[in-house]
Amino acid sequence: MDKKIDVSVITPFHNVDMKMFEACKESMLNQEIGFENIEWIIVLHNCTSEYYPCLKEMFKGYDNVILKELNNDKHTPSSPRNFGVQFATGKYIGFLDGDDRYTLHCLSEVTRHLDETDADVACFRREYELEREDLFALTETVLWNQLNERIIVEHGHWDNEVMFNGIFGMITSKIFRREFLVDKEISFDEEIPYAEDIAYTTEVLANAKKVCYLPQLIGYHYYINAGSLVQSSAKSGQTLVGYAKGFVKIFEAFRKYGIDSDAVHGLCMQLAFFILGADPISAEERIEIRDVLKSYLYDLKPLTPNKTRDEDTCRMFYNVPREVILNPENPYDNPYVKSMQSGALSLMKILSDNRDTDYGKMYSFDTIKTIDAYRFRVPLCDIYSIKPLIKLQTNIGEKNIMTSSLVTDYFITDSGELLPNTDEHFSQYLKALGETLSNKKSLFLTSWKDDKFVSNDGVLAGRFEQILVMKFLTAYLDRHKFLNVNLTSNRGKYFAYKGDDLYRMLLVDALIDRDIEQIVAINTVHIAKAFEYLDNNTDGILEEISRTDKERAAELEKIFKEGFGEDTLKKIWPSLDRTIGYGSGELKKYTDVMKKYTGSLPHNHGYYYTELALLGKAVEDESDLFVGLNNNNFYELMSLRKGENKDEVIALSEAEENGLYQLIITNAAGIYRCVSDHIIYCRKTDFSGVYFTIY
Repeated sequence: MDKKIDVSVITPFHNVDMKMFEACKESMLNQEIGFENIEWIIVLHNCTSEYYPCLKEMFKGYDNVILKELNNDKHTPSSPRNFGVQFATGKYIGFLDGDDRYTLHCLSEVTRHLDETDADVACFRREYELEREDLFALTETVLWNQLNERIIVEHGHWDNEVMFNGIFGMITSKIFRREFLVDKEISFDEEIPYAEDIAYTTEVLANAKKVCYLPQLIGYHYYINAGSLVQSSAKSGQTLVGYAKGFVKIFEAFRKYGIDSDAVHGLCMQLAFFILGADPISAEERIEIRDVLKSYLYDLKPLTPNKTRDEDTCRMFYNVPREVILNPENPYDNPYVKSMQSGALSLMKILSDNRDTDYGKMYSFDTIKTIDAYRFRVPLCDIYSIKPLIKLQTNIGEKNIMTSSLVTDYFITDSGELLPNTDEHFSQYLKALGETLSNKKSLFLTSWKDDKFVSNDGVLAGRFEQILVMKFLTAYLDRHKFLNVNLTSNRGKYFAYKGDDLYRMLLVDALIDRDIEQIVAINTVHIAKAFEYLDNNTDGILEEISRTDKERAAELEKIFKEGFGEDTLKKIWPSLDRTIGYGSGELKKYTDVMKKYTGSLPHNHGYYYTELALLGKAVEDESDLFVGLNNNNFYELMSLRKGENKDEVIALSEAEENGLYQLIITNAAGIYRCVSDHIIYCRKTDFSGVYFTIY
């Protein structure tokens, strides 16, 4: 090309989801700088055969799009990035991943600032989108002065905290002067298997004569998917040994340039979690990792709290890497790791947040630092013994008795008691439901009777499921559009009906739709009752469907005449692959009824929802085994095994295999050591949690 190019954008492409890549492409075509001023180098790296002709057709007629193929034994973006740089002719270079996108003004704004300042690199901000709510998002907050449009740091006048801490190593939030990269011979180290961005960025920032920071410019949209290296903990021992050796190169660069970076803590912290979750990893491999990294771990200093990390995070990032990596014989047998497993960290946060409540002052929450002290100071209770305190809130309007947070709702239990809810407590339920309903076409079944009311403290009281569905379908979905929840019925319809009328409406909409992939309910009661209703009211439902779609009604009528059998639902919805809804324990009878209609269709018990806490998640389809969730709550266990001391209470992590236990729950809604009516049977325990069935 003869035309002078402003910026070359290099995209490593490895079997990228084409829907995501379409969004990436649109962001490039619509750049305010003008797509004609961009050179887009797309390196298809170890791709399957169908991608190259697909992209070649997609970019037919675009002379400034350069497609290159690279096949090798490398598994990181480093080699395609290095390969792509060889073909770059632009004044500046940027790196864009194929499932991400630049914001529309990114390249025009960044290149303007680079031109005006003559900087070698510009650093801007990234926004992110989670594939699932439960994924880990690296904090995108910074310590820069964000009142400034730009900040210039010149070589020899480093601000270590600003330049080399937090997320400084992210390569995609930077644009580089190509001449500078060539002159300094800076490239990606293709032998570093993890965090190679940090090594590259360190070389850039250490050698740049001038760095331009743009605190207010959000230039990159980052998609966090479940398959990324950061999100997956299932890694082999040899993989982790390779990570450790790669970290040495990064840490040695820090030593070479005199850089004090919290990236040492962060990378070692990630590695420690990978070690704890790895299966299998041998003692010999853990010893090798220790020997590789021990000198850097001995040099670790406690972190200082700032706006990107609180005191608890500082303690964790200092203690966990040292305890796990430096103790290869038994990385689980350490005080801090044990406190994480036991739920002590969740407990201490609850106590700290509520130390100034009446309850917190009575039992001296501010002095409690251990689980033993908590058990000694705070008595066991049940939902009936705290009723007088709840009534002070609901009848008089009192506050700050049990929780410093605002009570947002009360759950009405089956016995008519009220249990408080707060935003922090409720977040666990909303996240779980969001994860269940994401990325699939879903028939979401629910129903309720209208017995909600507003108490004297101005707070809504209602059935747990009704409040969950109301909040999820309104504000939560509006705030979390990335969840990609696709329901067969319009959200508003869920609030226009109740009881059997709601089942009827949901079934009519679902039966018209041929493309349902899953049937979801909080529990199997709804699935059983909905299909019983369909079985008993087939003619009326078909008549209603025929008003909208006569052809579909005739198709369904033919299916229903054969009666419900093993494959009936697959005939109705060919893409249907499973049902999801808690149906274990006392709800098993409803699951059995459901199975009369769903036949051999796989069933997953989903999440174990209760008003006190979200207690567990099913480990796989067709299994009544759950793994306990150490989320916002603290759990204790009271043994029910014959012959054992009923007064002895242990932490969840201390459960023994084949033990029968009653759950005691402390939650973020101001419930402390409440003896619940939930009984679990422990099947196995490991670092990831306690695996149990419902008794």
